[in-house]
This record gives sequence, C-alpha cells and structure tokens, in this order.
Amino acid sequence: MPAALTMGGMANIMRLLWLGLIACPLLAQSPYALRGTLVTPGGIVENGTIVIRQGKIVSAGAKGDLPPNVTVIDTHGVIAPGFVDLHNHLTWNVFPRWHPIEEFGNRYDWQQKPIYQTLIESPHASMVAEGLECEMERYAEVKALSEGETSSAGGLADACSIGLVQNLDTDDQWHVAYNVFPLQMSEADLGPIRQRLANHQLHAFLIHLSEGGHQDAAAAREFAMLKGRGLLVPGVTLIHGVALQPENFVEMAGHGVNLVWSPRSNLELYGNTADVVAAKAAHVNIALAPDWSPTGSDGLLAELNYAAAWNESQTPHPFTDRELVSMATSVPAALIGDGDRLGSLEPGHDADLLVLRPEADAGKHDAYWALTHATAAQVMLVTVDGEPLYGDPDVLEKLESSRPSERIDICGSSKTLLFTGLHGHVDAADETWAHTAATLQTALRHYGRNLAPLAECGQ
Repeated sequence: MPAALTMGGMANIMRLLWLGLIACPLLAQSPYALRGTLVTPGGIVENGTIVIRQGKIVSAGAKGDLPPNVTVIDTHGVIAPGFVDLHNHLTWNVFPRWHPIEEFGNRYDWQQKPIYQTLIESPHASMVAEGLECEMERYAEVKALSEGETSSAGGLADACSIGLVQNLDTDDQWHVAYNVFPLQMSEADLGPIRQRLANHQLHAFLIHLSEGGHQDAAAAREFAMLKGRGLLVPGVTLIHGVALQPENFVEMAGHGVNLVWSPRSNLELYGNTADVVAAKAAHVNIALAPDWSPTGSDGLLAELNYAAAWNESQTPHPFTDRELVSMATSVPAALIGDGDRLGSLEPGHDADLLVLRPEADAGKHDAYWALTHATAAQVMLVTVDGEPLYGDPDVLEKLESSRPSERIDICGSSKTLLFTGLHGHVDAADETWAHTAATLQTALRHYGRNLAPLAECGQ
C-alpha cells in the first residue's frame, strides 16, 4: 500500500466501491455462470445454474435463459453459499494441533498451564512482537478459504490489509463486535456497546461465555454475571456456552440471545460440549464455528464433518444434515443481521460461493450430506464478492487466467490460490503466499514449533 494511503483511506475507498460510487475493474468483471447441484433456501436444485455479475448473484435455480456473452462452467459439483464463521482466533491458526493430556474444568484452567504457555501463548506473543501478525492473519485466511469460508470473525482489530475473506468484526460495513473476555470489559467500553445494540447501530455482539465443563461452577456462574452487566439482550450471541443449563437456554430464547457451537474444541478441552439439544428445544438460534486450529477444526468444512460425526453418535440424532449446513451458512448470516447479503444462494446476495466436488458414490447421498462429509481436497472453487480466489487449477483458469496465482497442495490435491492483486487483499506486490508461509515457518522454528498445515487431511 502506498505510504500516502492510510488504512482509514483504504477503508473509505472500499466503502465507496461497495456503494457503487466509484468504479473499479473488479466490479466490471464479466458475468459468469456455474452449473451444478445448487443448495438454495428452498432446497436442493439438481442441474441448476447460478449467474454472477458485478459481485452479486443475479439468479439461482433451474436451468434457464442466460445473459449474452456469459461464461458458463459446468462444475458437476455441489454449489453452496460460502461458510460464515462467527468464532475464530485467526492469528493463532499458525499453530499445529495441541494434544492436552487432561480435561479441564474451564478455559481459565488451561490458559495458565505451563505447557500451554510454552507451546502456544509465549510463541504467539513473541511473533506478534516481531511484527508478524499480518502474516499470521493472512495465513489463517487462506486456511479459511481452503475450508470453504468466505466470512470470518476473530481477526486483528486493526486490519493489516483488505482481507481475503469478509472480515466481519473489523470492517465497519458489517456492524459486528467480537470480544473474548466480555466480563472483563470496563463500563466505559461496554456502555457504548449496549447503546449501539439498543439503537440497532450494532447488529451483533459475539462474546465468549460459560466455556467449561457442564458441571463447572465458575463457567456456569458467568451467565448470571452476564445478566448483571445488562447483556442478555437481542443482538448478543454467546460463544461456547458449554456450562449453560436448559433453563439458561429458555431465558436466552426469550431475550433473543443466540449461541455459537464449537463441538470439537469443547470435547477436546472439556470432554463434553454445549447442550445443543436443550438449546434447540428452547428455540435458540444455533450457529456452528470451528474455534481455532490448536484444539478446534481447521475451518468450517472440517467442523461440519466433526459435528456430523458427533450428531451420528447421539440417539436420536439432534440435527439433520440440512440443519447442520444452515448452521454454517444462513443461520450465522442472520445472527449478524446480514441474512440479506450472506449465507444463501439468492438474487441480490453477495456472490460468496463454495463449490465442492462430490465423491464417486455421491449418488447415494444428497448435497447436504456431501457438505457435511467432505474434505478440503474436494473444494473446487471459492469466490468472495464474485471473485474466484481459490480452487482447482482448471476451474480458476477458466474464470481468472490473467491474475498472478500460486499453487498449493491440500491433502495431495493441487489448488490454485490468487493471493495478490485486485481484490488483492495483500498490499505488497512482492508478498507472495510462498513468502508468507516461509516467513512463518522460520519464526516458529525459533520456538521449536512447525507451521500448522492448512488441512489435517483426516489426522
């Protein structure tokens, strides 16, 4: 980014572009259409077509007339909304999986353990002090893309560059706030949040709460403390909620408070997860999210797979595959007040898309099953605002052959990544994906660690 162009100036430019008040080559992109099995609000559309123009969905449904001069690609895949991730800690996703040798009572227990401090907390602080936070976030956003995510919360408070994915809690257009320790917030900080929620200037306040075992008294008590801080109000979404009881969910539903469920991280750290059966029965809106790579999933595709496996282990199964998919798409979009832009294949919505290659025996299952049982190697294409950013080389070649690209390997499958230029996301012209990954690997080796893989490939 030129020195004269501040981050505030860039943000203003991006808002003007979004409003259509100034022109950009990106917004003049040629229209294109994708054919495949569509996952729409009304259900599955076999042999459907979705048309994209100027970053928006023009139409989505059964095959029909196409605009003139439109590029058409037969994907033979599953075309779904890009995943909306409301719970992550992006800069921490450079760390490989941590395997605790014990279950913990709550998050305060493991955060003070010497093993956690040695393996994760101290190296993270040192890398941030070295000025590597931007590289850490960029790596995490590529990991998110490779998992079908097109929107994410939990990034840096001050964005280093325009994100690859939609940065929900750092881009003002989304009206989302995110806090890991809300009960530690001063009244000077919390008061304006409550006021903005009441005035509908803030659409969502995503906060971590009651993270611990079902019987952990300290974690459970946080719900009463939350009410005491005046935060049991519409627009608030609780992340984790493992220690919450059925009566808490009833009270949440009555006040329009939602839940973000991260089962893998919960089970690995606490041996159990939120009582989503009780939450569903109380009519609490539930979104799914991966937390972070050290104890959660690499991204929402992997977390969907994990949630589906957990779901199969329950009798009766609490959710259908369709419900699980909605928990990664339309539900989180609605929770942040942007269901009219994200999370659905509908005309007028942002063209944030995921295309998956079905398995050979896909005929045995529907598209919802395919999405809840896929691997990162099956991701054929991910677009953000209609821009093809990641996917199979042959697909990217058909859609965007003029921009600089790099190849990466995901579980033995070659993928193309557009890391620089245009929606460009990375400001320095010489900042490549290979350079970013090499820089982080070198830094992590100083602390006896290796850079986390983009995908664990079933490990």
